[in-house]
Amino acid sequence: MLVDRFNVEKFGEVFPHMENILHCGLYIHSFENNETYWSRGMYSILGTEPEAMESSFDNFCKFILAEDREKVKSTIKKARENRSPYTIEFSLLDGKGIYKRVHAETHVKPDINGKVTEYSGVIKDITESYFYKKALEQKVNQLDKSNKNLQEFVYVASHDLQEPLRKISTFVERLKNRFEGALGQEGNMYVSRILNSSVNMQTLLEDLLNFSRLSVTEKEFEKVSLQDCMNTVLNDLEIKIEESRATVEVDTLPDIQAYPTQIRQLFSNLLNNAIKFRKPDHPPVIKISCSKAEQSEYPELSFVSGLRYIRLQFKDNGIGFEPEFSERIFMIFQRLNGKSEFAGSGIGLSICKKIVENHHGFIFATGVPDHGATFTVLLPEKQY
Repeated sequence: MLVDRFNVEKFGEVFPHMENILHCGLYIHSFENNETYWSRGMYSILGTEPEAMESSFDNFCKFILAEDREKVKSTIKKARENRSPYTIEFSLLDGKGIYKRVHAETHVKPDINGKVTEYSGVIKDITESYFYKKALEQKVNQLDKSNKNLQEFVYVASHDLQEPLRKISTFVERLKNRFEGALGQEGNMYVSRILNSSVNMQTLLEDLLNFSRLSVTEKEFEKVSLQDCMNTVLNDLEIKIEESRATVEVDTLPDIQAYPTQIRQLFSNLLNNAIKFRKPDHPPVIKISCSKAEQSEYPELSFVSGLRYIRLQFKDNGIGFEPEFSERIFMIFQRLNGKSEFAGSGIGLSICKKIVENHHGFIFATGVPDHGATFTVLLPEKQY
């Protein structure tokens, strides 16, 4: 009699439906008398009855699919020879011809002298989760392929369109320079409109390329000084800041794990946005603050447990916006103002959102018409 047979049978008496609920079966093999015991759940997984088949390793192997049979045999043989535990996943065809995917895990039991006298284990039917995982993998592969094709399309289309666009701009510019007097007022107006449209198209193509590149993130996060990133951006925008008579106040910024080029682009876009949407005859005042962000402050956001977040806020005194547009402004090609008022492609804030998402963070905005806007960025200090 097996050492643990009583325990297994007692388990079946106390929890008669447990194996059915868990879709599993128990087995024990004794090295002393080479005897194997299967619980009721094992027969259920194999699609047969206890009286129809003796519990043995050879009988069990008959159900294993041919492509997995040798792998299972060699694994169990090695485990028996070494008296060591094993874990394995394989496929079988039960007595009713139904395909099943199972997971087997075995533990060894030594006696008082340390000698292994038997091993026991559990086989669990994981067919449902197995097919779900396979379907999910297929969907992910299809999505990756679709995204890759889309990125290639955007890149090729944008790149190939830039060359004819440059030619249009060049020849229209020459036309204006050489025949400005002959074109007359109306002709010059048309030429100016063509040039303006070319510039707008060029900006749109460049922003599309930038947006498409963000879908392919950099290889690894690295330690980044936000202060250095901000200083670089402020230096790049020096002329624009002087021309707009803008005042930029910046808190001391910490180091975090991030993609440095994307962080610089994020800062540049937010600062450009604050300068662009200023009120007429009102020099922009931009205040950039930094503080710790607690999850309790944002119960609606799904913070990653165990990570610490920082809060960056870009506050300006510009034209602001209606509160109902707080989400729309981050959508690609969405504009709250006409092109005649403010130039741009309508992609800048979409790029900001993509960058923040690449860093597993959050971005949102609040605004009041004629009283400015505040853009809040929440970023984890370290990446998981």
